[in-house]
Amino acid sequence: MNSQWQIDLFDGLNNATNMQDVLDATVKIIKPFGFDYAGWRTALPIPLTRRKAMVMNTAEDEMMKKAEDGGYDDGPGVRHCARSMEPIYCRGTTNEPLFFEAPELWEEYYGFGRKACWAQSLIESESIFSMFWVDSTDRMSQKDMDNIHFQMQWISISVLSKMNQFKNNATNRISLSEREKEVLRWTGDGKTADQISQILSLSHSTVNFHLRKVMHKLDCPNKTNAVIKAIYLGLLH
Repeated sequence: MNSQWQIDLFDGLNNATNMQDVLDATVKIIKPFGFDYAGWRTALPIPLTRRKAMVMNTAEDEMMKKAEDGGYDDGPGVRHCARSMEPIYCRGTTNEPLFFEAPELWEEYYGFGRKACWAQSLIESESIFSMFWVDSTDRMSQKDMDNIHFQMQWISISVLSKMNQFKNNATNRISLSEREKEVLRWTGDGKTADQISQILSLSHSTVNFHLRKVMHKLDCPNKTNAVIKAIYLGLLH
C-alpha cells in the first residue's frame, strides 16, 4: 500500500472542525487496514464522587453505552494505556495474553460483534491520559498485526495530537466565571440544582441560569457533558 493513506489522513485531520470529525475522518483511513470503528477516551483526574471519562466513538451501540458509563474503565486495555504509550492490541481470539487477563470482559466484547482491536495512548501526567483505539468485526492474525504496526502507530499519534490541539485551542478560547465553576464543581459531585442553590445561597433559577450558560459556552447538550468537558479542558482547576 502506498503513502496515499498518509495524505488522506492529514487532509481529513486538517479539515476536521471538531473532535467527532477527527474520528469520522479516521474511519475512512483505517478501513483498508482491517478496522471498522474508531474511538477516543480521556481519563479525567476529577476530585469528585466518581472518576469519569470523556468517551467518543464512531459506533453507537450497547458496547459504547457501557464504555460511556465506565463499564470498561478497569479493563486490561485501559489499564495498559494508563501507564504506557506503547501500543497494545488483541487479535480477537481466546488464546492471547490480553484475553486471559479478563476473559469475561473479552467474551462480552466479542459478543458485541467486536473482534480485533488496537489501542495507543498519550499520557499527559500521572493522572490523566488520552487513548485512541480501533475495532474490527473480524479476527486478525499476528502477521496482519505485524504488517500494519507502522501505519497504526502513525495514525494513532496523529489522531491523539489533533485531539490535543482541539483541547489547547478550546482552553484558550473558553473561560468560565468563578460562579459558573462553583456550580459545575457541585454538579460534578452529584448535587442537584436545589442542593446547589442551598449550598451557594442562590435561587434555583439562578443555578439553572448558570448551568444553561455553561452548556452554551461548552456546546454541550446536558450538564453532565458540560462537567466532563470542562474538566478535560482544565477549566475547573
